[in-house]
Amino acid sequence: MTLNDLCTVLLPPSAPLQLQTIHATEHDLTLEVAATAPTACCPDCVQPALRIHSRSWRTLADLPWSTTPVQLHLRVRRFFCDTPTCPRQTCTERLPQVAPHDARTTTRLRETQTQTGLALGGAAGARHLARQRMPGSRNTLLRRVRRLPAPEVPTPRVIGIDDWAKRKGRTYGTIVVDLEHGGPVDVVEDRAAETVATWLQAHPEVTIVARDRAEAYASGVTQGAPDAVQVADRWHLLKHVREAIEAELHQRPTLPWHPPAPATAEAISLGTPADLARAVLPPIYPDTAAGRRAEAARQARRTQRLQQYQQACTLRQQGLPMPLIARQVGGSTRTLCRGLAAATIPERQRRTGAPGCLDPSTTSLQPRWEAGCHHATHLWRDLQAQGFAGSYHVVAMYVAP
Repeated sequence: MTLNDLCTVLLPPSAPLQLQTIHATEHDLTLEVAATAPTACCPDCVQPALRIHSRSWRTLADLPWSTTPVQLHLRVRRFFCDTPTCPRQTCTERLPQVAPHDARTTTRLRETQTQTGLALGGAAGARHLARQRMPGSRNTLLRRVRRLPAPEVPTPRVIGIDDWAKRKGRTYGTIVVDLEHGGPVDVVEDRAAETVATWLQAHPEVTIVARDRAEAYASGVTQGAPDAVQVADRWHLLKHVREAIEAELHQRPTLPWHPPAPATAEAISLGTPADLARAVLPPIYPDTAAGRRAEAARQARRTQRLQQYQQACTLRQQGLPMPLIARQVGGSTRTLCRGLAAATIPERQRRTGAPGCLDPSTTSLQPRWEAGCHHATHLWRDLQAQGFAGSYHVVAMYVAP
């Protein structure tokens, strides 16, 4: 490889640079280069400058060679500006092909940092660059991404609007997405109907709007784009189908085309001893498709506990300590000790059915549900106004079935 070939590989392409010296150490590679352009343009008057005033050095980080970091020690010249009307007397030659005039990294390294920041983000991108022996902190990558010019977004015709939480439960905004090109268009400060209407009035080219069932969005789209077609988004369509199927199945607990469930003993047969049939507990779930599946799962869990108990009895008769038995069997030491002391399998205790915090409020909750209010948040807030001290989760779990 000749020196010219080495310059072509190491130096930025199409740059008026001349390689003068190479300094190689165990940790990095430094290339001393000098600009070879005969003139430089003044940045103010854009006239060529010929007379050299002085020379200085710039240190630029460049792309690594294999895994060796590379630095360019660039010698630049300062020229006299001989234009009488120019306010600048001297100017330093600028090499945009190599690096911006105030940068500490070359242009190609900045592009690599930008693409890494776009693909991986700040912290992950910085770790990736460190493995490639390229400089760049997470803040540097984020700064590169923020300085990118905004891409040209085509005029949206089919949009989707939905809310997003700045602070969940307190502050919400609205995001507008271009459904044809698959990218965000705008972020609105709140989710009020007037704000959505104002945005749509400023974008009369919108013809189709996909939204959720929020009344504010329905009113805003009607006011701002009365000619636009309003459709439900995919998630809410699937939600509507699920709710319709659930309502139908609740009215028909046993479907005529459902195959008969196998016997419980056959469904949970896992190679248990002969006395397991006598130990099977009576069913506690209703004789429906879901009830039979739940009952089979309950008996299967009890069969597993019985096998663990019998194995623990065998190991205990061999004289092994309880912690070792618990590790081999896979159960709790306390539970196994209690079962061995009682000489029987520890049975699971059924719920006592003690009244919960929601029971006194069900008398007022049921009429609201029958009146058509099926939103757990609205029901919970109504109960709170009546003095209910429970959480939203309690109400949501109650109305979920």
